[in-house]
Amino acid sequence: MKDWLLMTVMGMLGLTACHSSKEATQQTAEPADAAKEVVPRNEAALMYGVPTMDFVLKGRVIDTKGEGVKGMQVILLNGSVDITPENMHEDNPYVKEYINQSSDTTDAEGYFSCQMKDFPKDVHSVIVRDVDGAENGEYRDQMVEVNFADGEQTGVRRGWYQGVRTKDVDITVKKVSEE
Repeated sequence: MKDWLLMTVMGMLGLTACHSSKEATQQTAEPADAAKEVVPRNEAALMYGVPTMDFVLKGRVIDTKGEGVKGMQVILLNGSVDITPENMHEDNPYVKEYINQSSDTTDAEGYFSCQMKDFPKDVHSVIVRDVDGAENGEYRDQMVEVNFADGEQTGVRRGWYQGVRTKDVDITVKKVSEE
């Protein structure tokens, strides 16, 4: 636990270098003209950083009748963002930029696809909000949890990068008049 916390703090500070402790010892012990090819075997790696993974959320926003809902914004949140439907202030440049990068608006049939990068974890929050107003009826903004644990895992693990996890979901929303 202590190592994980230390790695997280160091990653937040931007310390993301990697190299082998064996290579460092050999490089300082041998003159430059006598350098040999170093084949790392069973030595400790000195790594500073934070594991990351790309998360892709695809699916459809539907109403209580199972019909696709157009004009709904779906925002996939990572752990470093403290946004809820109640505290979304798009006049904040950080919030506005995050929404632009990690959200999608549903098409005429309710389909969306959004992605973000985060620390590898199973459950992520998603905000669904009505951004077209009364055009298709007014829907209540909501926050839901999506479990990516059983999502499709792709990509090769390289160092701190853990690949891509994709999840397909249907999110049901209610009209304000239905409540």
